Amino acid sequence: MKFLVYSTLLLSFGVQALSRLDSSLATAEATIENFHTVLSGELPKHNELVVKLEALNPRVNADINKVDNSIVIQVMGGMIQHKQMTSETLLLLLCHEIGHYLGGPPLKSRNGWSSTEGQSDYYSGLRCARILGLDEASFMDGALRLTTIYAEVARELKPRLEQCDEKKVERTNYGYPNAQCRLDTLMAGWSGGERPRCWFNE
Repeated sequence: MKFLVYSTLLLSFGVQALSRLDSSLATAEATIENFHTVLSGELPKHNELVVKLEALNPRVNADINKVDNSIVIQVMGGMIQHKQMTSETLLLLLCHEIGHYLGGPPLKSRNGWSSTEGQSDYYSGLRCARILGLDEASFMDGALRLTTIYAEVARELKPRLEQCDEKKVERTNYGYPNAQCRLDTLMAGWSGGERPRCWFNE
């Protein structure tokens, strides 16, 4: 399995902070191993999936890059240690990142390989969460927690399961939809419904 824990930053951590980090990484490792085992089978045969943890990077973020035949997902330490992070939340975060490669159109650019943010969210619910074996309750909890993290980072209102974004875009949003729209998209994927108009318009 390609799973690496490393740091690109030199930070001064206290004993308690390092203890929390060790605990977070131990929990994350089993989750990532499960994700890696299952999703490696979804990639074309010539591709290799690599998951890297930038353990000491305090940013609350994750990203994906295509490097030759390797699909490289990086998760920052600030995301792993976030108070909303659970195994289900981490799985959906990883689903979103791999969704940029496997999610299909709409793509971010005409000649690119990366699905838009909204399409990556939709793929997470439609395909990825299901093949990872999440049940509905676990999926809904993970989706709410993940989009709550997104809202916090973007300084938006916390999304809620009992409401939806009523906005209707005239053109597909190729950037980041708001957190409520992203929660709506995850739920639409899970139910097999249409992609929400708060970001998608054919």
